[in-house]
Amino acid sequence: MKPLHNTSDTIHGTNLITGALGFVGTHLARSLLAAGQPVVGMGRHLPGDPPPDRVGEFRLTGESGDLPGALGYEGESGRFLYLPLALEEPGPVADLLATLKPATVYHLAAQSSARVSFTDPQDTFTSNVMGTLNLLEAVKGLPDGQRPVMVNVGSCEEYGPQDGATEPLTEDSPLNPLSPYAVSKVTQTLLCRQYARSWNLPVVMVRSFSHTGPGQDTRFAFPSFAQQVARAEAGLESPEIATGDLSAVRDFLDVRDVVEAYRLVALKGRAGEIYNVCSGVPLTIEAGLNILLSGSTRPLSTRIDPDRCRPSDTPHLVGDATRLRGETGWAPRHDFKNTLGELLEAARKELA
Repeated sequence: MKPLHNTSDTIHGTNLITGALGFVGTHLARSLLAAGQPVVGMGRHLPGDPPPDRVGEFRLTGESGDLPGALGYEGESGRFLYLPLALEEPGPVADLLATLKPATVYHLAAQSSARVSFTDPQDTFTSNVMGTLNLLEAVKGLPDGQRPVMVNVGSCEEYGPQDGATEPLTEDSPLNPLSPYAVSKVTQTLLCRQYARSWNLPVVMVRSFSHTGPGQDTRFAFPSFAQQVARAEAGLESPEIATGDLSAVRDFLDVRDVVEAYRLVALKGRAGEIYNVCSGVPLTIEAGLNILLSGSTRPLSTRIDPDRCRPSDTPHLVGDATRLRGETGWAPRHDFKNTLGELLEAARKELA
């Protein structure tokens, strides 16, 4: 990608979101636009796989003259620009940051499935580690006064299994990753901390615990269950929900509370610091599934599908968000039972 020219001054000082068309990225774009903040997104696309015509509330409006090579996406909350650009391309990424001069970079782009990482560890590391390294180098290459605040999104999977006495997990809990995805996220977080300390970069890090909401990929448990319930209700599948291990205990949030945490960390977080984004409330996957089943219009049963089980898994992940709450004033606003209900309603609408 050549250096960009004739760029509109209106996009300088914008919010750059990597992985902007992903599940969390679209929710973050919506939140920022609703607050009157400009957004430019970027993301990786495979050859022959163009950006989608619609994602979340946003629809593709075609090429934009504000930024060469950019596409426009528009929704009820506003309009943002989007560049099909992979973080694995260091030169173009550096050119983009030098052109945009963003005020904030929200680094969401990742291969985000622990289960997929067991079958494709190479892509997981290329995306999560090398992409992050290239982004950090691009920020480092900017003059001191032009370096944006960078919010790096890590994962609770970095902690892995712990002695029960150490839970709920704080940011100082030992790291014990169990999947290639988790190892890649540990590496990503440590890279960001090293760049913050060595080069005085304004990088803050979050470790997000489990979150869901309408629009999440059905590779993940609750969207998959909701889709299966909706299809069974419609007579399109047997009345039997395929699951993985239901005994795992997780700490779930609504995605809208998660993106609000990211916005507050960008404003109030300390460079080089890590913040857990979590509810502190334990929930088994089985209990969440039962909430979905209780909302079904017909009786349904369940069965364990070995293909949905990981080779290794962490039985219990519950976090402590004391640091996040104390330094930013953040608190979750959404009841998770209602979030699951919205997932089921969204799955039903897709079949209508």
